[in-house]
Amino acid sequence: MKQKYIMLLIFISTGLMIFAQNEHNNKNEKFYVKFGPKFGLDFHTNTDNFPESFEEAIEQLKGNYQIGGFVQMGKKLYIQPEFHYAVYKYLADDNISSIEQFKVPVHIGVKFLDIGLLSLHLSGGAMYTHNTGEDFVFDKRKVKYQVGAGIDLFDFITTDFRYSFKQGKSLDEQVTDFRENGGAINLTVGLKL
Repeated sequence: MKQKYIMLLIFISTGLMIFAQNEHNNKNEKFYVKFGPKFGLDFHTNTDNFPESFEEAIEQLKGNYQIGGFVQMGKKLYIQPEFHYAVYKYLADDNISSIEQFKVPVHIGVKFLDIGLLSLHLSGGAMYTHNTGEDFVFDKRKVKYQVGAGIDLFDFITTDFRYSFKQGKSLDEQVTDFRENGGAINLTVGLKL
């Protein structure tokens, strides 16, 4: 319970710092807020879920998607909460199964190398997942941590490549034996409106 309040305090204080930083840097501009739709895919690195044939790979990818939206508050330094409905298909006992879930990532990011046409960004944060059909009860085991990087084109199209750390495995285990102990890779594209 104490951890939830600490995380909430961190996100609120970070949002206030971003707001203050933007107000200081852009006295004549309004606070920078962008929002929009976001679409993507998740890929798990565990070799048990890797398809054995091209046909199995296509079958898995047919139902592997996420759709949702995001809000970005701040320009150079920003906080970005998102909400997604996601479906992930995986191979289990020679059968393809699927998981449907809601994902709520909240990232803190920094934009750099902004040359107008494109800019790069780095971000990191927490993501809460909740499987559909379950009663909502906060479970800290469903919180994963993510880091990522991306490219913004024309400050209108945003792309993200994120890595979700696998729970119960140390960073050393995930790096040295990535195919067995690695987490999930997430690729998304969004439109900033």
